[in-house]
Amino acid sequence: MEDLAWMVRDSASAWLRGYGDPRFDKYESFYRKARATTDSASDLEQINEEFVRWISERPSRLISLLNRPVVAHALIAFTAVWIAGQALPHLASTAPKSTGVLLVAAFIGLRIFHRKRRNGT
Repeated sequence: MEDLAWMVRDSASAWLRGYGDPRFDKYESFYRKARATTDSASDLEQINEEFVRWISERPSRLISLLNRPVVAHALIAFTAVWIAGQALPHLASTAPKSTGVLLVAAFIGLRIFHRKRRNGT
């Protein structure tokens, strides 16, 4: 009977063959670098322990994703829009003319700012 466990994406056999799991690629590249830097009689158990230390020192993918500047800019923009959405109706009900003037000035300022960034001056 033929063993077809390698066809199942999450099986141990598929992981050992390097199918469908990016962890195998990380381990394989770490293993090859460790073998290249040390002598050929290096201990596999020692390499595995070094790999565990190396993986535990690296930040998680979620933290790496959240640490990007794009996420920070998006969070700031979302917060600004939310605060404006909460404050604008209250301001418009108390002082509608001055709120309109402020909105027009803000939109004109944004147009000038974006035009300057596009032209590079």
